Amino acid sequence: MDRESRFSSHRVLFVFGLSAVVASGLGLLLLRQIGVDVALGWVSAAWEYLKSAPPFVFFGAMALLTVFPVPLSPFYIVAGPLFGILPSLLWIPPAIVLNNLIAHTLTTSFLRPWLQAIVTKRGYSIPTFKSKKEQSLFIAMVRITPGIPYFLQSLVLGLAGVDRLRFLVISISVHMIYVVGFVVLGRSAFDGEYGVAVFAIALIVITSIFARFVSQRLKQVSDSDEASPSD
Repeated sequence: MDRESRFSSHRVLFVFGLSAVVASGLGLLLLRQIGVDVALGWVSAAWEYLKSAPPFVFFGAMALLTVFPVPLSPFYIVAGPLFGILPSLLWIPPAIVLNNLIAHTLTTSFLRPWLQAIVTKRGYSIPTFKSKKEQSLFIAMVRITPGIPYFLQSLVLGLAGVDRLRFLVISISVHMIYVVGFVVLGRSAFDGEYGVAVFAIALIVITSIFARFVSQRLKQVSDSDEASPSD
């Protein structure tokens, strides 16, 4: 992946990141309009419903809602208290696979012209790749970078036209590193096991630091391979 492509990918992230901020602001405005008490009542009712509902209802909703600007981590934190750590860790991977399939399909099919128009209208370009190895490096770098919303990562990767199977395998492998910490945190905090909760928080922090280090190393590998022939 050349320098221009990497630069363009950062600009694409900025455009969609700004969109996410606007969406979050609209959500806060809606919360202000309906009132905190009403919102808490909805949350309480939803909690009671989910406790008695089959797991596929919760994880199906997670898979569908987080295709849009809805964060994944709250679902992971809630999953532990609702279903337990091991069942949650078994249900989450297929839910994320479904989420990724929907996101990839949307951004590589009928939504692509609209999204591409937004990007190009602002003078940006969508990253392109010379080899499968470059695709893998780019997917890993995007997925492992802390702080970028998951739906935004999926949009960028889909617009970049990465291979679907490669997209799924690398996405799940990288993302599950974070998932364990959040699920354990939610369950331990709910049960009052604060020692375990502190361990889970430490795990998330260490994972984030390690992810940043790995992301930097992947960029160095990409730089060193710029002059190499395509696979």
